[in-house]
Amino acid sequence: MAKVSPNILVVDDDIVILKFIEFTLKGLGYQTALAKNGKEAIDKAKNQHFDLIISDLYMPLMDGNELVKRLRQTPEYQHTPFIFLSGNNEEETWIKNLNDGADDFITKPIKQKVFISKIKSHLKKAYLRKDILDGARKDDISFEKGNLIYCANRIKPFPLPRKHLKTNIRVVYTDSDFFMALQDTNTWGIIIDDKADWAISILDKITEIVSNHIPINILVSDADDMDKMDKLLQSRISGFLFKKLNTKLIIHQINSNVQREHDLKSKYLNALNSAAKRSPIRFENEFQDKIRDYSIQILHQPYDKLPGGDYYEIFDVDQNRKILIVGDVMGKKWDAWFFVPAYIAYIRSTINFFINRQELDFVESPGKFLEIINEYLFKDIQLTEVFTTLSIISLCSSSNKISIASAGALRPFYFDSTEKAISQLNIVGTLLGVVKECKYRSLIQEFNKGDKLFLYTDGYTEAVNDKTGEMIGDEAMFYILDNNKENEIFKPKDVESELKRIYNVSKFDDDRTLLLIQRN
Repeated sequence: MAKVSPNILVVDDDIVILKFIEFTLKGLGYQTALAKNGKEAIDKAKNQHFDLIISDLYMPLMDGNELVKRLRQTPEYQHTPFIFLSGNNEEETWIKNLNDGADDFITKPIKQKVFISKIKSHLKKAYLRKDILDGARKDDISFEKGNLIYCANRIKPFPLPRKHLKTNIRVVYTDSDFFMALQDTNTWGIIIDDKADWAISILDKITEIVSNHIPINILVSDADDMDKMDKLLQSRISGFLFKKLNTKLIIHQINSNVQREHDLKSKYLNALNSAAKRSPIRFENEFQDKIRDYSIQILHQPYDKLPGGDYYEIFDVDQNRKILIVGDVMGKKWDAWFFVPAYIAYIRSTINFFINRQELDFVESPGKFLEIINEYLFKDIQLTEVFTTLSIISLCSSSNKISIASAGALRPFYFDSTEKAISQLNIVGTLLGVVKECKYRSLIQEFNKGDKLFLYTDGYTEAVNDKTGEMIGDEAMFYILDNNKENEIFKPKDVESELKRIYNVSKFDDDRTLLLIQRN
């Protein structure tokens, strides 16, 4: 099936700006809808699904701030990229805009190259989020954890006996309830009563959002109304259920549909599991290395013992230098794992090319490597659809210095043995593959005896405290490392054990990797 082009809502009371943006977006192959104020935008958002919203800040009837706050209150637009346009360059204004729910801003007059770059970047992130959610639905194949969503008529809902269904059923009576139900981890199917006018009126919007990942069946009152059914089929639904049939037959049909979805997803996972076992890309769960008086320890734990998006590699430059990389392809389980071999191939070939040419400046300035690999990834038709974080560390034991560059990774912690203090290094950068021409900074750090560097992926910080129900965050990692900073015998596995014990973490829901470099 051809990929549906993005649908973008543009809101501005200046017709010249509206037409300029419409012309630019259509030149990129995007669909557009135009609104002259916030109220008009709200009406359009109720009847269509938009992948991104661009809005002026100051408008009559309803300004941009009120618009973004209203949209963020609706489940289907809680995470839709929202970009403000304004000639106001005051920092306080933009901070308020971002706090109100905006994702970014573009200043007027609009610079076309910057505008296009930002639009593409935010669309990629939005599609990535959707892919992650879809991936979660694919991976979870238990009947108990899934739901059927039944869009019913509140006044007279058609009864579906719950106890005879193979899975849970969630009955919804409004569009808001529907989109909230859709946030669940696993949805086996959607059933819409043809008497639920609220759902039928947004059927095109529903089918566009689920994008054929979830089957949609219409519960039909009149099986002889062929005109109505032909019209419904144009909305790309999966099929019909007929109310006039015996209840047992309706239940049997629903259960058969659910079982078919279950079998397809089970087959999908089994095939991937088999492929993973034959993959040449493997990472040891625990790895140790050393160079002179430096020790290197890595703990790598795939989610639920399945391959995922985290990866690492160590390259020997010469007897005094090593290059270390840690990355995380953004996605869950299989969706991320698919791209790991391609990323590793790019990285290996690029690093080995420069090492063989003895490009010493490249080794000392890992930010230059990120700039090169980013440009390659941006041009790759497949890899440009997903993103990866990447940290690269150049370790030199003769000069006792490390040089670090980061592309979207978490900031590493550093223990200064002289100061007896631990802090986060101020090294950040844009995700790889988002912007074609991107500059990455290299941070050079003196490495004294007793110093330690801790680098980790978000599988740790996004773990959930069972008692509070909240993610433990960087603060938890800091607390554990700070309490053990002067411990001469400290292993990455100890960090994980302490996190689980102190922060009530019974399980991790993502791949996780922890790198520890220590000078003894």
